[in-house]
Amino acid sequence: MIDLKTASSQEIASYFSREVNNMFFKPNTIAEEQRNSRQMKDLDLCWIKTLSSYTYRTDLRNEKSSIVGRQLSEIPFIARKVEQLDNPKMEDVAKRMAMDHRTLQQTFSGLVFYHFMLTCNKRETQTLIGVMGNSFYKLPLI
Repeated sequence: MIDLKTASSQEIASYFSREVNNMFFKPNTIAEEQRNSRQMKDLDLCWIKTLSSYTYRTDLRNEKSSIVGRQLSEIPFIARKVEQLDNPKMEDVAKRMAMDHRTLQQTFSGLVFYHFMLTCNKRETQTLIGVMGNSFYKLPLI
């Protein structure tokens, strides 16, 4: 497990890139390890912000993650969190991940979405699942 507080943004992006570069990757292990990490929670929001940007480049390999990111960014409690976000290190990690291979971006998005769902409180989870369904984080592997 990587320490997101002490690792550099480059080290964090490289770590996630290596981890998700596996067709059998399951997000639950890393998501559970980082469940209480403030840095990972901020990275979730930075990634949702990145995905929801109209400048984010997609093709068929990562199109679904962009669509889900935009949908998430329109949920009021998420929009508020993204607006209040101030973590330059995790913003840099998100920028670095956005330059990675699009298939890896799609897999990374699944991890981020799953972790985000795990860290929501009860009311947020109900809202999230009500809008997105309970398996929104399961993205196709292209």
